[in-house]
Amino acid sequence: MTESHRLTDERLAWLAMRDYCDEKSRRTGIMGFLSRIQTPGANNERRSAKMMDYGLAVDDVARDLTPAERAELRRTGMLPGWFVESVEARYAEIVRGRR
Repeated sequence: MTESHRLTDERLAWLAMRDYCDEKSRRTGIMGFLSRIQTPGANNERRSAKMMDYGLAVDDVARDLTPAERAELRRTGMLPGWFVESVEARYAEIVRGRR
C-alpha cells in the first residue's frame, strides 16, 4: 500500500474491533427480543445505530493510543488490553448523552 493510501490508526482500530462491536450490537436482552417480534424491521435500525455509536467510541479512544501502541497496531493488528474497556466506557457516555 502506498503512503497516500495508508489507513489511519483510527481505521485500523475499527477493523480490529469490528467483530467485537458487531457481536455486542446484536445482543438485545428480553425487551429487545419482544420488540423484535412486534416490529421486525426496527431491530436492524437499532443495530445500525449501535454500530455507529461503537464506531464513534472506537474513533475517540483510538486517539489516546501512544506512539508505541500505534506502531504495535500497525505491525500486528492488535490493540492494547485497556482498549476494549475504554471503548465500552465511551460507548456508554455516547448513549447516555443521547437520552
